[in-house]
Amino acid sequence: MAIGDNSYGSVDEVEALTTRYLNSSGAYDATTQPTQTQVEKFLDRVSGILNVLLAEAGFAIPVEQADAKLALDDFSVDMAVQLCHATHGAGPLAPGSEQLRGRLPRAAIIEAAREFISDLADGLEQLGATRDRTITDGLECRTKDESGDDLVPPFHREMIGHKIVDWDSD
Repeated sequence: MAIGDNSYGSVDEVEALTTRYLNSSGAYDATTQPTQTQVEKFLDRVSGILNVLLAEAGFAIPVEQADAKLALDDFSVDMAVQLCHATHGAGPLAPGSEQLRGRLPRAAIIEAAREFISDLADGLEQLGATRDRTITDGLECRTKDESGDDLVPPFHREMIGHKIVDWDSD
């Protein structure tokens, strides 16, 4: 098995940061804790959370722009490493961890991913990650009443003595 097409990071990168859990050949396999399949699932699940949040922020997924993808790879690998530690009862995502404070590890990952995407969204877009919509897409303003007449705002400049000048009229 391998990680999904829409996933970020790699098992090799996780292995480089979790050498104490590897077999004698220096890799995850079916006999290690976690197994290679579990590590692949960790990457897929973290990537799934990232992709949901990226889609919510208007990005096309998977993100393919090289630098933006590196940032997403790094986040996925970091979280997968923490999940590897958690399988051994260690790290901030381990059961009973003070950092979880009664929450599920998934909730902590979602919170961290939401903050990560929120902090980097504008930068990802500036780098060239495809963003099809923004947070204001879909907002509308009603300008006509039920009979089709223009709506007059309840508060407007004329109320404070400001005269509106139409510079386009003769």
